[in-house]
Amino acid sequence: MNSPLDITLKRYEVSLKSLDKVDFDIEQVLTVFNARDAVQQALKDEKSIPNSRLQKVIELDEHLRNNAERITRAINGKTADKLQSWRESIQPSAEAWWWKLDAIAPHPWDIWDWLWISLSIAGWTANISLLVNIATRFLVGGVGLLGAAAVTLPSILALLQAGSQFTKSGQEGFDKLLDKKIPKQYHQEAKLVSTLMMSGSLVIFWFALPSISDMYNHNGLKNYDEKNLGTAEQDYLRAISLNADNVDAHYNLGNLYEEWQDLEKAKKEYQLALSGDLPEAYNNLARLYIREKKYPEAASLLKKGLVLAQKENSTPEIKYNLFKNLGWVRLEQGRNEEAQHNLQAATGITKNREAVKYIRNPSAAYCLLAQVLERQKQTALEQWQQCAQLGSTLNPDEDNWLHIAHKKIHNKTK
Repeated sequence: MNSPLDITLKRYEVSLKSLDKVDFDIEQVLTVFNARDAVQQALKDEKSIPNSRLQKVIELDEHLRNNAERITRAINGKTADKLQSWRESIQPSAEAWWWKLDAIAPHPWDIWDWLWISLSIAGWTANISLLVNIATRFLVGGVGLLGAAAVTLPSILALLQAGSQFTKSGQEGFDKLLDKKIPKQYHQEAKLVSTLMMSGSLVIFWFALPSISDMYNHNGLKNYDEKNLGTAEQDYLRAISLNADNVDAHYNLGNLYEEWQDLEKAKKEYQLALSGDLPEAYNNLARLYIREKKYPEAASLLKKGLVLAQKENSTPEIKYNLFKNLGWVRLEQGRNEEAQHNLQAATGITKNREAVKYIRNPSAAYCLLAQVLERQKQTALEQWQQCAQLGSTLNPDEDNWLHIAHKKIHNKTK
């Protein structure tokens, strides 16, 4: 008598013959699957299986596998995930591979998988390079809480997604996640899309760096006003690292270095700030040139600064400093009439009560004008009085001028 295994194998073999036809329907496919289920159960129930029977099973299964593509195409038809819906209804055991022929059969889209994989690798290479570039920019001047958050979050997301695509365990987990939402034949495309989404996020972050740079520059100004100069320097350096063309940060850092009397660093920052056509940068660099007795270079910068200040309608404080320093240059060059003209323009600005509130050294123009008037044999007592009244010994430029002013006033009042 034939054993149950022999009977099920015969049924399986007969059902498979229907697949040899040019066309077969879904009912015939179900008959094949049902027959293979019965074979599997018989194999479990059989205590001792002859080698000939095992060979028969292997032979028939090979026949079924060879028709995987045709079966998948016949089942899915216009609905790409129909076989998946069958599995959800039948709930076959994990070893029932015949219910998963769509995983065996190549899909037309699969021929492009090499391209999607190559593009994914290229995308992740670019992503990692961009991420490293962004991260190193935030590390300048110390990490800080904002910098740590800005770097850590995209780094974690990038590493997690990279692990999901380029490590074996990560790929298996990602594939299981995709299986719930996307047919297997579209997995590589989905991975490429996720890579491109990450690329898009990093590119958006990259283009946001100038805005983040401005925020650090603003924090630097706040810390500078609060006399947290070390923290202000870190903020300015990080602002420049995030956006090398942040001329305001270069200018503010130059101011800080000048306050520390690190004049070479200050000059470098002011020179970089010139590219932004900041009149105040022209003024401050010119003032340092005056201290080095480089009068032609200073005059050239100041004249350009005045043109920009007029064009941009700069604040009275900026115009005051430009006129005052140009007058100072002309005084040192012995061009007294030009010096007087510019210094009178500067002192005229200080007579505006609103403007003078924002001028840090209103006395300087009077101190210089007094010297010009005396050279021209004119009375300068009023100017010396204004110099003494408004001046401050904390300003290194004014220290000697104030000494002369007090001496002149003392001599006149004897």
